[in-house]
Amino acid sequence: MSDTPGAVLDDRPELRDAAAAALAVDDERDGWSFDDIPVDSGQFGELVSAGIVEKDGGEYRVADPDAVRAALDGDAAVATDSGRDVAVGDALDVDLNVDLDARATGLLAAALAVVVVARTYAVGSIYRGGDIVLSSNDPYYYRYYVEQVAANAGGAADVGALSVLPSAVTKGEPLMVATLWWVASLFGGSEEVIGHVLAWYPVVSALVTAALLYLLAVRVTSDRRVGLASVLFLAFVPGHAFRTSLGFADHHAFDYPWLALTALALVVALTTVTDRASLRRPQPWVAAVGIGVGTAGQVLAWEAGPLLLLPAGLVVLGQTLLDVANDRSSLVRTTPVLAGVGLGAVLAGAVHTVVGWQTALVASAPGLLTGGTLVVIATAEAARRVGGTVRQLAAVDGVLGIVAIVVFRFGFTEQWGTFRNRLDTLFRSDAIAETYGLFNTDAFGFLLLLGLTLFVALPAMVWGVDLARRDRSGWLVAGSYAWVLLGLAAIQVRFVGELAPFLALFAGLAFVWVASWVDVARPVLAAEDEGLRDVLVPDRRAVVSLLVLFLLFGSLGMVQVPVKTSQVLVEDGTYGAATTIEADAADREINHPENYVLSRWGQNRVYNYFVSGESRSYSYARSTYGPFVGTTDPGAAYSQISGRVGYVVTTGTEIEEPTTMYVRLHQQFGSRNGDVDGLAHYRPLFASEDGSHKAFAVVPGGTIQGTAAPNSTVSVTTTVALGDREVAYERRTSATRNGEFSVTVPNPGTYTVTTADGEETTVEVPEQTVYGGGNVTVE
Repeated sequence: MSDTPGAVLDDRPELRDAAAAALAVDDERDGWSFDDIPVDSGQFGELVSAGIVEKDGGEYRVADPDAVRAALDGDAAVATDSGRDVAVGDALDVDLNVDLDARATGLLAAALAVVVVARTYAVGSIYRGGDIVLSSNDPYYYRYYVEQVAANAGGAADVGALSVLPSAVTKGEPLMVATLWWVASLFGGSEEVIGHVLAWYPVVSALVTAALLYLLAVRVTSDRRVGLASVLFLAFVPGHAFRTSLGFADHHAFDYPWLALTALALVVALTTVTDRASLRRPQPWVAAVGIGVGTAGQVLAWEAGPLLLLPAGLVVLGQTLLDVANDRSSLVRTTPVLAGVGLGAVLAGAVHTVVGWQTALVASAPGLLTGGTLVVIATAEAARRVGGTVRQLAAVDGVLGIVAIVVFRFGFTEQWGTFRNRLDTLFRSDAIAETYGLFNTDAFGFLLLLGLTLFVALPAMVWGVDLARRDRSGWLVAGSYAWVLLGLAAIQVRFVGELAPFLALFAGLAFVWVASWVDVARPVLAAEDEGLRDVLVPDRRAVVSLLVLFLLFGSLGMVQVPVKTSQVLVEDGTYGAATTIEADAADREINHPENYVLSRWGQNRVYNYFVSGESRSYSYARSTYGPFVGTTDPGAAYSQISGRVGYVVTTGTEIEEPTTMYVRLHQQFGSRNGDVDGLAHYRPLFASEDGSHKAFAVVPGGTIQGTAAPNSTVSVTTTVALGDREVAYERRTSATRNGEFSVTVPNPGTYTVTTADGEETTVEVPEQTVYGGGNVTVE
């Protein structure tokens, strides 16, 4: 049985005035429209979804006027239907008028809390003792430059401090670095505060993106259930979760809110303008500001930001085709969009001109979008006035696109060259995992990064194309973003995080549709004018069914979220090696560059940040570490790094040749092994419990001198303490024909010197001799 008006109005007293207004109009007219009653769209949608108002042909009427009248007079009884009669109300009116309801807000808050938990559960790996250990390697690049700005700033208002940023930052991710510095400066700007800000900013990004996704999903689908389901699906998209996890302060997380804001603003702009009178309302112009801020933010946040404007261009093109197909003015319908992208062009251009952020090509992207939008709208207007068809308009748009490319190619050769270089970067494939394609069979990114979300969302994305074709602007926006970003992710998985919110939207829609198909939820709304579908509190059987259904769709993502997140966390071995080297460098009072740490490039910034704070580049490590550990000539290896490297960290690799520096260091700690001689210049400092990480100080070494039988073999041995374990160290040499020998060792301590005749003596090698270079003589 359905809810009675009395049950609904008793549970939702805020709807009593709206019901009374509808009843008053219904008493006067046989049929009426939404515009005939003084009720906002959110409350009207509640009346429709609750069954108080129903659609009759093209008009509305009160379903049971007597029951509503009785309910308003207080005479109606409350009835229930398996506990499913409790509506949550308006969490947010998506016409941008805030109308909060405690229970609805609670459901959204719970969904957002799931997002936060999925991104912060590994807090113990980020906060270790007194250190804030950011995840992965690149976050230390941004940490370095935020600290550089803070060190030169007199406060949050001292924007001149940003002048210390090099071209690599101002032409890469300037808005991100500037924003993180400004936020940190509000709390004092110390290195500790900067660490906290960088650690938590990805989580804040995920939270903001999820909230914008909820509004976007509700606006597009007119269904709060889809909004909540979308947020939950986003929580467990592995490729988004690890990029917005606590401590992963990479640049991608900074892009997501701008992208979601732009998409939401486009939907609001296109769905609130139906005629010229609509342009007198504030909503389209608020949306235009959102479009402008979003598009400018995208290009100022990341040098590849212009790629994220492609969906907006597709939206404009699709909308003009829909307008011509329905014989209406594109100029009226898209005026707020044109104003919005124009504002974005002004903002991006002004920032580029004043402070030099981004290259001219990148900063001009919103301007190019504005110009293209203007041309497409003008072409559509002309086509409509002369009676052109949609196919004819599409053909003209195609020709204009080709002409624009030809003009760009031959009229702006320098910019074309830059564009080609950027395009080559997009399609490159190298050792960096981000450059693999989503459907690369070697990586299986579509499963490991998206779980089953892609498979759940794809049917809904196809359905969304059909809905967009039926003149549904909201679906045009959502579909354009989903399909374009899926295409970019297919080229490089770095775009999976940008794709995730839109994929989650369609997955949420599919989930609610399947739930209604198996009869544990009401059907998905099919038309925009059916009102707003609210969330009802289901009975226990329905709750269990929905949970099982969500686990079926989301279980792989739930498993992969901790897996992918753990892959970017700094390992205990890395942290242990870094802090051990840091302590050694402090004891020896050596600073950068003498304390530079050579390691694999993928963790090089971590080591050097903790040891010296200099984490801006890993280029030397990337070019040097591989040849260093692979060489079989210790003398050449030492000459290569002497005076440039203070420490070496080795980690597991496939090198097995016993004469290589890798095996000599990582497996033998520099000691002799069979016929392979020991090393003279690498003092072991740290070995992780699992043996995966070893750290060595590069030292001149102390030279042990003495006499023995001419041409005889002399062995020197000692033990080296590494935490709770000890390792043996041995070197051998031969006495000269004069009976003199010398051998250099990197470890301080007591050495046993054994000659060929079995005679043993001991000698002490002081630490200062090892670090400063010097001699000790065997008596």
